[in-house]
Amino acid sequence: MSKGNMRRHDRCNVRSLVQLMWKDRDGNEKFTNAYTLDISESGMRVEVPEPLPERSYVIMRADKLALHGTASVRSCSRKGTKYVAGLEFSAGLKFKPKPPKPAPAPIVQPAEDLVSIAQEVSDPVESLEPVH
Repeated sequence: MSKGNMRRHDRCNVRSLVQLMWKDRDGNEKFTNAYTLDISESGMRVEVPEPLPERSYVIMRADKLALHGTASVRSCSRKGTKYVAGLEFSAGLKFKPKPPKPAPAPIVQPAEDLVSIAQEVSDPVESLEPVH
């Protein structure tokens, strides 16, 4: 850990859709779509169209990240026309990146097909016409 970075976990730059639900000061349920800016094992930073109350809890769902659960809003600040919120996962929720998909296996032809192809290539051509 460098002197300027006191975080417990490294962050990964990830841009993915996250659906958020929380209650406002009056107890009304609010919903919005957010986009992740970065993510670590214990939290993420998201871009949202409206401010999230600090020290409140949000329910989140990010299907592409296989991440569903709750998080506490640790910070929220205006950035241009949007807001950037720092969320800390709660209730033991941790982000684990999906392992990369293996490369598709090469297509292998049966040996008899290769033998017949080799025979076709090695058979002499009966007549060739010159190309002008």
